[in-house]
Amino acid sequence: MATKAIKSYLRSLAKYPIPLTKRELNAYNNGVKVFINSLPKSGTFLLRRTLSLLPTFAPRWSYHGLVAGTPQLQQKIQTIRRGQYASGHLYWSPELIELLVTSNIRTLFIIRDLRDVAVSLANYLTNKNPDHRLHPYFKSLKSDDERLMAAIVGVEGKLLEDGRRAESLGEWARGFAPWLDEPNCLAVRFEDMIGSAGGGSDDKQLEEVHNITNYLGINIPDEQIIRVAKGIFFKSSKTFRQGQIGDWQNHFKDEHKRAFKEVAGEALIRLEYEDGYDW
Repeated sequence: MATKAIKSYLRSLAKYPIPLTKRELNAYNNGVKVFINSLPKSGTFLLRRTLSLLPTFAPRWSYHGLVAGTPQLQQKIQTIRRGQYASGHLYWSPELIELLVTSNIRTLFIIRDLRDVAVSLANYLTNKNPDHRLHPYFKSLKSDDERLMAAIVGVEGKLLEDGRRAESLGEWARGFAPWLDEPNCLAVRFEDMIGSAGGGSDDKQLEEVHNITNYLGINIPDEQIIRVAKGIFFKSSKTFRQGQIGDWQNHFKDEHKRAFKEVAGEALIRLEYEDGYDW
């Protein structure tokens, strides 16, 4: 037990924002503070990867996991340092905006087609994170079709060990949607960040990297931005599944489409992935 505690302490110490290299010194002096936000399974890893490739950030200091129940959440946000980026999944609120603005923290918000989010979420909760509170329930379901439906419509509290209801995808999306109109936040699309390797466009990917560096005030040569864009897509993340645009079409049956349109159809239109319900 003592050895485990020591290892945990050393890991936390390794992330402490003290510069140990020339790059980290540059990040400490000249970098910006960044919070990366998203609805879960929307591509947080793409933005984390992007910032890790930019010279004014120290990847060693980064961390993920800022959610509503995070202990000392406000303090953890306030103590983000120059050259450091933290990521998580936080609903928009005026209190959070005030905290980010007064702490001089830039926010990047990534969105994704909610239908692909549903497929990725069902797989994640079933196969990728045995510690998640929803894992036992998703694992207990008899088919992938049932798991996908649960990811779309949510789960009633009486079916879960902790008794806490899991919200529908539409409820999730409505809590995050105001970030799209937030002037102190740059919204980017998963589909534009993934590049041709994930079924997108390399030109769009390059454009998004330009948008990010401009928003963060990072001035680097075009050749370096091209190298960053080419290095974004990777499959080593433990939360990574497939990353292909439009993969939902391989999984959705008519009953999934009907349920999705009922609980999240409006949100899909709000995010501009459809202009109606005829899909």
